[in-house]
Amino acid sequence: MIPRQDAEELAEKLTRAAESVSADYAEEDVIGEEDFSSQLCGRLKETLRNFETNTMAWQVRTAEGEKGFARLQARTLHKVVEEPLFGADVIMTIEAIGRNFEVKKGFLAQAKRLEQGKRLTTRDYNQLKKQCRDMLAVTPASFVFLYSTTGITVLSANAVVSQSKQDLWKLETWNIFVLFFDFAICWVGDTRLQTTTRRSLDDLRVAFDTNAAIEVAGKPKSRKTETRRRRQIDV
Repeated sequence: MIPRQDAEELAEKLTRAAESVSADYAEEDVIGEEDFSSQLCGRLKETLRNFETNTMAWQVRTAEGEKGFARLQARTLHKVVEEPLFGADVIMTIEAIGRNFEVKKGFLAQAKRLEQGKRLTTRDYNQLKKQCRDMLAVTPASFVFLYSTTGITVLSANAVVSQSKQDLWKLETWNIFVLFFDFAICWVGDTRLQTTTRRSLDDLRVAFDTNAAIEVAGKPKSRKTETRRRRQIDV
């Protein structure tokens, strides 16, 4: 797995990016689920540009295509159908190769706007349960991102489909930092959700009909970088 210190630093960076999108929502810069997913991917790419943790250097790759738009130099794709064929908004993958580990996996997430203390309408609730069932038919690594003016809260898709009430806030929830950290240390994620030599990131996005796809890629820092960091610490 990714070393713990690297995982913590990476999760903190990803969390800041996600929280900045939530802040945009509070200022009414984010309208719907598709806009949320595209801005989230853009923020993640901007945040991890030239980012380094204790032993790793990180970058972000995004899916690109003719349909879509750019924000913060991150390109994401929108579905051209009125209703989603599959259900996920975002597919996020990680590919990190270190000196004694290799991590390649991903997860699916459906974004849903819902303020604290509010309930979904019956229509939205039934649609969300269907989307969660569709995601779970592919992978147990499926989640719901509840976003509001107070931040982003994570629900397991399993929890959503197993309950019969529309009050999602009564379900067990995670802080998004916990999801990102567990994703980095290999407690969360499906190894079937990854790019290969025969499948690009955009192919992965198309296969699961998601609005956007993003891959977090990590590799060991160069020897020069490590030497420079040690000198800074010594000084």
